[in-house]
Amino acid sequence: MATKTNRLWALSALVVMGTSFTACLKSVDTTPTRPVAAFAVINGIGSSTAMDFYDNSTKVQTNMAMGFGGINYQAYGGIHQFYFAKTGTTTQVATSTASYDSLKYYTLVSYGDSANAQLQPIRDDFSGASTSKLNFRFFNLSQNSAQVDLYLGDTKVDSNLSYVGNTSISTAFKPLANISSASILRVKVAGTTTVLAENTTANLQSGYIYTIYLTGMKDSVGPLKPKVSYIQSYY
Repeated sequence: MATKTNRLWALSALVVMGTSFTACLKSVDTTPTRPVAAFAVINGIGSSTAMDFYDNSTKVQTNMAMGFGGINYQAYGGIHQFYFAKTGTTTQVATSTASYDSLKYYTLVSYGDSANAQLQPIRDDFSGASTSKLNFRFFNLSQNSAQVDLYLGDTKVDSNLSYVGNTSISTAFKPLANISSASILRVKVAGTTTVLAENTTANLQSGYIYTIYLTGMKDSVGPLKPKVSYIQSYY
């Protein structure tokens, strides 16, 4: 039931730009609302400098540290130039120009280092997701980590996951048959017990959909230390 409620809310969010707009409409105004597209944004750029996120030269979000993930942006369909710039500057670090459809869901994923960063738009594919199971997909955004295995708690749920810059990015989510919740995420070097990153404050539940992602640089202990994060995706 929670999933259905979540889905209905998300669809409603795409039909209008926000309650602040509808609140301004007079009761006699019968102009139909204009549908929008919804975007999740992930900053996987391996840089100790925070990033600002822009849509067609308009700053949407500022001071996004490496590993930042958010799903709060909605915009009209059409052509958009999305890009990241180092906070406090207008120099583009990663950019993408593409056409987007209203009433669709997208994830904008950045990766690479600040000298060679990429911004990849993904149209989210929910066709394989289950309304009664925990659904996920994983992005390896750590460019020097080689292949990794993903664990929810002590259970391996995916393996041999390569850096996205060396392979294709998955658009689809997949359901888990034997795990209904998770409070710990671990990423290990593929085929070993070596933990690259761990998140002990996670809250993943059945009936919802998550994008889990690894950022940072292997063997780094400073601001580029590897970390595993997640966002709950629209559904």
